[in-house]
Amino acid sequence: MKTITMLLFAIILNACGASNKATTNLVDSDTNKTQQTLNGTFNVINTNSKNLTITFDETTNRVSGFSGCNNFFGNYTLNKNSLVFSGLGLTRKMCEEQNNLAEQQMITALNETTSFEIKDNKIIFKKAEKELLSAIKNTDAKIMQDHNISIEYSTSTRAASKKITLEDKTVSVQNRNDNTPKTTNCSNENWAKVMAMVSNLNLKTLTTLEPPSKAHQYDGAPLAYFSITKDGETYKTPAFDAGKPNKEIEPLVSMLINIAKSTTEKN
Repeated sequence: MKTITMLLFAIILNACGASNKATTNLVDSDTNKTQQTLNGTFNVINTNSKNLTITFDETTNRVSGFSGCNNFFGNYTLNKNSLVFSGLGLTRKMCEEQNNLAEQQMITALNETTSFEIKDNKIIFKKAEKELLSAIKNTDAKIMQDHNISIEYSTSTRAASKKITLEDKTVSVQNRNDNTPKTTNCSNENWAKVMAMVSNLNLKTLTTLEPPSKAHQYDGAPLAYFSITKDGETYKTPAFDAGKPNKEIEPLVSMLINIAKSTTEKN
């Protein structure tokens, strides 16, 4: 009888061990799934200001968005459910006190974030067990309501030129000697990111953005132009040194270049 009891006890222990292992595997699977979904654009919801966004790019570990007054950008490090932001920077617009306060609160929350969790499409930024900020995942349909947008970035020197155009969910790249541009579809994810960035810009101010450097004016350095056409009206920046756009449009220009790079690689 004693032998039978010990045998049953051993069977129960093995069953519990298998159950715990299965649970652990399930947790690991859920964790990996969580990491995979930390990508794209989220709308911040627990603030007094509207239209605050945060966009994660898991291919570069870059983060960007609109914080109430300015666009922000920086890096993030992800390790399972640990999340740390670093190198956060802002454009330099002056806004009303209410917007400045919302921005300060949001950037402070991101700097204090040490972990996160995702429930459905809601992401919660946390410091230990304290909830600092939460946001809802944007849907492609919501972001892409306005299709009548064209974005163009062009660079030129005495010997070469390139034009990148993004419109109607397609991207085209044309060099000076190309008879026809190289064109491919822009993914829903990239299109959504670009539209989110555009929605955070004041298009009317593009014509007044001062370039951070002006080497092209005196030493023949490559110059660049950037423009957005919306509903038939074009907003164009002054010329700037290629690779050195105004901080206001830098995240969007970088995104456009990366999309174009993937287009030329495919072709």
